[in-house]
Amino acid sequence: MIQIPIAALKKARTLLGRVRFAQCKLPVLNHILARIDGPNLILAVSDLDRWLETRIPLGQPQPYAGPAEFLIPGEALHAAVTADKGSMVILQPKGRKKHRELKLVTISGGMRIESMHATADWEDFPARPSIEGPTTTLPVATMAALQAVVLCASRDEQRNVLQGVYFTPEEGGMLIATDGKHLAGAPAVVPKRKLILPTATVRVLGHSDFLAGEVTLTVQKDKEKHSVSFQIGDHLLITRTVEGSYPNYRQVVPREQAHTVTIPEDQREGICKWLRSQKARAESVCLSIDKPGHLTLTQADGRGNTIALITVKVEVQGTSPVISFNPSYLADAIQIGGILGLSDEMNPGMTSSPEGRFCVVMPIRTTASVRSAA
Repeated sequence: MIQIPIAALKKARTLLGRVRFAQCKLPVLNHILARIDGPNLILAVSDLDRWLETRIPLGQPQPYAGPAEFLIPGEALHAAVTADKGSMVILQPKGRKKHRELKLVTISGGMRIESMHATADWEDFPARPSIEGPTTTLPVATMAALQAVVLCASRDEQRNVLQGVYFTPEEGGMLIATDGKHLAGAPAVVPKRKLILPTATVRVLGHSDFLAGEVTLTVQKDKEKHSVSFQIGDHLLITRTVEGSYPNYRQVVPREQAHTVTIPEDQREGICKWLRSQKARAESVCLSIDKPGHLTLTQADGRGNTIALITVKVEVQGTSPVISFNPSYLADAIQIGGILGLSDEMNPGMTSSPEGRFCVVMPIRTTASVRSAA
C-alpha cells in the first residue's frame, strides 16, 4: 500500500500531462510508470520521443511489500486527483502478471471510495533512455528565451527541420526559430554542439518548475543517437532532437533600419491580444503614423476593406513607412520586442528588446503599401 499526498499527486499530473501520452496509439503508453525508490515514488510517462519523470518524496519508506514497479492507468490517475484537498491517495497493485489490477482508495466529499482499475505489465513499458555526455548549465534567462522564440517555430509537418528551436554556439550562443515567414532569435547559454529541439519538447519545458531555476542540459556524446536531457530538482526530461541541417538564419536578419517605432511596455500586451483576436477576420494589418507620435493599426480583409483599427501613442525615430503584416505574426513579434525597426514598405520589419531578443517579420504587399512605395 502506497500513500501519496493529493497535493503532490496533482502537481505531478500537471507536469506529466505536458507529454501527450494519453493520445498514444500503443495502450501501454497510456499508463504512468510508478517506481518505489526508498522514501520516494517516481512517476514517468513516455510517447517514445520523450521521457518525462518526476520524483514525489513520501516522507519515509512506505510499509509496502508489493512490486517495486507497476503501471497506473490514465483514468485511475484522473480519478485520484479528484480526491479532497489535504487528503491522502492510496495505491495498491494486485493480481498476477497477466491479470494485474490497481486498487485506488480516495477520500471524496468526506467519503472513502475504493475502485479497481485493470492495468498492463510494467515490463512492456519502454525503458528509460540512457544519456551520457557533456553538460551545460542553462540559466533562467535561457529557459525564458526558449519559450519566447518558439512562437515562430513552424507548424508545417512537411518542414520537419523547422519544427523546433535551433541551439547554436554562433555569436556567443543563440536560440533561433522560424517558419519561413517570421523568425525569432535570442542570445542564450547553449552547448557547444548545435541541435534542434522539437516544439513539443519546448512546451514541456514551459512548465513553471523548469523556469524556476538553473537547468542541467546533457547532450548525448554518441552523435548517432540524437538525444538530450534536461534536469532540474526532482524532474528529468529526456528527448529526441530533430535531425537535419538548419537554414542560414543570418541571411534574413536586417543589418540596419532607418526608422524605429517604440511601443510602450504597458501597451504591448493589449496590442498583441487585439491582433490575435482579429486574425480570423483580417488577412493583414497596416501600420501608419497618421499624426505625430501616434501609430495606427488598421486591419483589412482580402479586398482592402477596413475591419477595425486602434491608435497607440508611440515614440518615432525617422519617418515610418506605411507597411502591412500578417496580424498573428506581428503579435508574435511585438510580444518578443517592443522596438519595431523598419526600412521601407517592401522589406522585413524587425522588433527587438533590451535583452537582445529579436523577431524578423516579412511584410505583406497590400494596396496601401504599394501606393506608399510608389
